[in-house]
Amino acid sequence: MQDISNVAAVLLAAGGSSRLGVPKQLLSDQDGVPLVAGVAAQLLAAGCRPVIVVTGAIAEGVADALLGMEVTLVHNAAWAGGMGTSIAQGVGALSMVPGSEDVRGVLIAACDMPAIGAAHFGELIRVSNNGLIRTGSAYMSSVSVDDSAILIGIPAIFPISDWQTLALLTGDRGARALLTETGTLSVPSSQCTFDLDTPNDVAAWRSKPNT
Repeated sequence: MQDISNVAAVLLAAGGSSRLGVPKQLLSDQDGVPLVAGVAAQLLAAGCRPVIVVTGAIAEGVADALLGMEVTLVHNAAWAGGMGTSIAQGVGALSMVPGSEDVRGVLIAACDMPAIGAAHFGELIRVSNNGLIRTGSAYMSSVSVDDSAILIGIPAIFPISDWQTLALLTGDRGARALLTETGTLSVPSSQCTFDLDTPNDVAAWRSKPNT
């Protein structure tokens, strides 16, 4: 485990997994660890404190999966409204969570990107100067007509100066607009394009050895 940083984390685990058809947050890896618990453990290993997990569609199941872990659960009753509502709920609750007094930035992560681990989270923390500089994950667009187009997305770290904007997000746009602003740093990752949207994605994830 790395030293505790001055970076908190908001883990988005509120979705209804409509495309996959089963709650992806509760999918187990080869060792039987639920996905949401595995990602939370990676955030803790990277030094994030506190770690807030935003629940929604399957709040009770996520709570059971995280039982005994050093995380704080925040429920988003408006989860069906999109990712923006979950980011707003998590960031809005941050100042009320014990241990947030010295936090300088927040790392926002999704629980359906299992190829992202503590090493990438730690690099985001390092490049952001422990949360002081907005820093996103850089990866190649899979939908752009320009194959060389690079997107900056989550996981990403946002300094305190961004929190008011994040707390007002609505809908499903997330925080991408902030990440396009001048001065945003980035950490390359080829793993950010792999998420769990189909049964084939799940099979590919489970076929890879844990690291």
